[in-house]
Amino acid sequence: MTAALGHLIVSGRWDDNVAVVDIAAALRPENDGTPNAVVSRPRVTPDLDLDGDGKADARASGQPVAVAVDSKGQRAYVVCHSGPVAPEAAAAYQHGHPGLVTVLDITKALDPAHDDSLDAVVDFVSTGRTGPVGCALSPDESALLVNCGEAEGSEDGGDEVTAIDTRALRVRAGTPLVLNPDHPAQEPSGHDSPHESFGHYPNPTGIVISPLAGGVVFIGNGGFSDVSVLDLEATLSGSRNAEINRVAVETGPFGMALSPDGKLVAVASRESMSRPVEGNTVSLIDVQRAADGRSDAEVARIPVGGGSEAAPSRPFGVAFSEDGRLLVASCFRSNTISIIDVEAALAGQPAERHRLYPKAPGGGPSRPRGIAVCGKYACVIGGAKSGPRSSLVWLVDLETASIAGTVCEVGNESYFLAALPPKAT
Repeated sequence: MTAALGHLIVSGRWDDNVAVVDIAAALRPENDGTPNAVVSRPRVTPDLDLDGDGKADARASGQPVAVAVDSKGQRAYVVCHSGPVAPEAAAAYQHGHPGLVTVLDITKALDPAHDDSLDAVVDFVSTGRTGPVGCALSPDESALLVNCGEAEGSEDGGDEVTAIDTRALRVRAGTPLVLNPDHPAQEPSGHDSPHESFGHYPNPTGIVISPLAGGVVFIGNGGFSDVSVLDLEATLSGSRNAEINRVAVETGPFGMALSPDGKLVAVASRESMSRPVEGNTVSLIDVQRAADGRSDAEVARIPVGGGSEAAPSRPFGVAFSEDGRLLVASCFRSNTISIIDVEAALAGQPAERHRLYPKAPGGGPSRPRGIAVCGKYACVIGGAKSGPRSSLVWLVDLETASIAGTVCEVGNESYFLAALPPKAT
């Protein structure tokens, strides 16, 4: 049964590890609402020598926020938002720290013997830039693209997508993103968002790559209210002319997903960084139209979570079902999970088929965030930040539109996760 369902690798964020979850174990009734399905919690942040005596005396914060897994299930790539920074520094200000990608050997990560250790780490790869958020593997898996979401010491100033060679495990190129020349700011803001001083830099967040049209990269611009469209080959070479289109969405995007056939990109419109405005919709972008430079590439804008201008839903993450017929969206502010009919959305019809209101064990807001799909289950991270191992994962049965199981203690305000293909395990 386990081999038929696979595993999840869940980012820890404020915990310095990832949680490996056995999906089959999570579905057993006796494990519901417990951490029993967590197989291991391998560390993903480096040791630090803070006093300079040559001995490790602390663990880096890292803030592991996003995970990508190769198709063979051999390696996982974990984006650490605050890289090799001491926990005290990250807690004092969580933005603008050096980025790091931790490469894990998945076989070792699955082994409980390596729990709370660095034994599963293959390498740490510095991005050379700061504040990374999203990542995506190229179709041939020769490169990992990582967004530089911030400048040093600021929540603002993100202006690059970095390509890491997955064989050499080093940065092979940095591709600059197009800035807004009409905004009066000419340097990263000294304020936290939302603030009017944001808007010169794109501050990239989510990223997906379609294999269509020779390879097309879609990057959610949190600093703007749009998605950049880049030619993959030009991006991998670091070209300043990689961007071929820009697609507007409701407000600053965050989570993104690619349909199984590579034809659609889903974008969660989370919030503006320049104004105190949160979103209520998920957009669908037609990959071929975007690649052709067309202005009508956004083919649907779907209200989700029951939000309104006065009480926004704040979409956070999105994921397609394995057959591409459904789209799942998490809404952080309205504490909901939406199941959307993709065909209806493309036809301009009401498309939110189900809206779930998941509960967090012990009460409190559920705060749904990242989503990964495995088989008929949408695995959704949730739980308000309240200390180590305070996050959880709901397993949503897409056939019955119900929660089939809950796994506790997977991280601390965890953001994103990845499903390890069953064939790989």
